[in-house]
Amino acid sequence: MNDKYEITDIAHAEFPFLHRIRALRDIEPDVCAGELGGFVESEDNLSFAVGDNAWIFGDAIAAGEACVDKGAQLRERAIACHWAYVSQGAVLSGDAMAGDYAYIRGAMLTGHARAAGNSVIRNGKTGAPVLAGSCTVYGKVAGNVRLLGKTVVLGGEEIDHDHPDTLILDGPNRAVLCDPKRDRLTPRQEAPEKPKAKRREAVR
Repeated sequence: MNDKYEITDIAHAEFPFLHRIRALRDIEPDVCAGELGGFVESEDNLSFAVGDNAWIFGDAIAAGEACVDKGAQLRERAIACHWAYVSQGAVLSGDAMAGDYAYIRGAMLTGHARAAGNSVIRNGKTGAPVLAGSCTVYGKVAGNVRLLGKTVVLGGEEIDHDHPDTLILDGPNRAVLCDPKRDRLTPRQEAPEKPKAKRREAVR
């Protein structure tokens, strides 16, 4: 039973099959009971699972078979459509769009950034991708990466940068933003002990 939000009769001006949502209760940390949200096509578009604070704000849209869950957010005029999956704290804002079979986990898309095809954009141990400008991803982007300008990642291409230093891609240009903490010298530390290799018996 959905006690998180209701789908109102307020139809989208351009796409009348979409309707605004209204919160039925407070949703931590930003949504109060009675507050209007963005537009959905059905309850399948936005999770109402217990403890899930995923939300659609402003004039953002989730349509088709797209799903927003696990704390993810759509803001401003962002769109998730077709079979896109936006999850685990990911945020789409501005005019960002996730379509086709895009899978977005923990990343941030803003500006006119677009995820399409079978793209996978996911966080790593050291950070999460940030897409801005008019960049487009059809392939895989993971870890501490920023895509700017008109950067394009084609299907089959993979950018996996799970490192404290941020990799910046701006069109054909590449740069690295180093974490200042890594430039600090610290006293020598004992290296972790390596496991001893097992002796192999000679085969006669």
